[in-house]
Amino acid sequence: MKDQYLSELIDQYDALKYSLLEAQTFSEEHYGFPPIYYKIMETDAKRVGAFQKAFAKYDFTDKVVCEAGVGTLALTQHYLPYVKKAYLIENNPDLRDFIENFITKGGWQDKVEVIFGDAMTLELPEEVDYIVGELMSIYCANEYQVQIFSHLRKFLKSGGKLLPERIVNVAQLVHADFEEGHKHYPINFTRHLPEQLSLQSIVNTIDLYQVTNLDVDVTLTIHPVMTGMCNSIYMHSLIQVAEDCNFTGTDSLMPPTVCKLEAPAQLKQGQAVGLHCQFRYGTSLDEAKFWIGSP
Repeated sequence: MKDQYLSELIDQYDALKYSLLEAQTFSEEHYGFPPIYYKIMETDAKRVGAFQKAFAKYDFTDKVVCEAGVGTLALTQHYLPYVKKAYLIENNPDLRDFIENFITKGGWQDKVEVIFGDAMTLELPEEVDYIVGELMSIYCANEYQVQIFSHLRKFLKSGGKLLPERIVNVAQLVHADFEEGHKHYPINFTRHLPEQLSLQSIVNTIDLYQVTNLDVDVTLTIHPVMTGMCNSIYMHSLIQVAEDCNFTGTDSLMPPTVCKLEAPAQLKQGQAVGLHCQFRYGTSLDEAKFWIGSP
């Protein structure tokens, strides 16, 4: 049976990489993500574990917490028994019955307020000790992590904490295979890693306590370590949920991704080039622009 599953996986590699991309793509038609993606999230031990470690680092006992984008409560259930009050925000009305039934079953109705609405505009009735939310995508290019935390952090008490709090975006110059009509895809289910032509370089760091500008426009000087034709960048996002509680991407959240350059460029080992990066948080990687030019 295991050999059969492995054989089927090998046969479906190319289709799977785009299926994962589609599952992780926000759709206005269903106010969020397809049901299969919630299952992927719930079963992601690395993703949930990074937040569990952060919850254990801080004392949530009798604290007031706001969580944005609670989904099927994969994170919520790990701190909810201990808090004094929780404001749970969700924009997908299809999850209303699930969330309300879960809270009722746990006997938490008296300390939970569920708010169905837009976390970028709603107002909280009081200040909170912690703001939790993993509305993230690679580089925060697709989802609204930056916008949501920029709005909600005004309700954070002095000394309060954001979870996550910092994101470091890095890139490598690579050559990857793309099918027609695709500009980017996660590499979790691809059989071959991209051909790497440089080491990782930091594109930018997002301090979620401070960030206000939604636009990123930077140029990096990169010294290729291999000679070859570069057609894309290999993107990673390193997430600090809390100090010493880190997450570096899985198939359910911020997977390492390849994204096409505006045009391919021939690289020479040791010959410096400039990687120009332009994108806006909460839009789409399809709109992002990366190209090779002068350093």
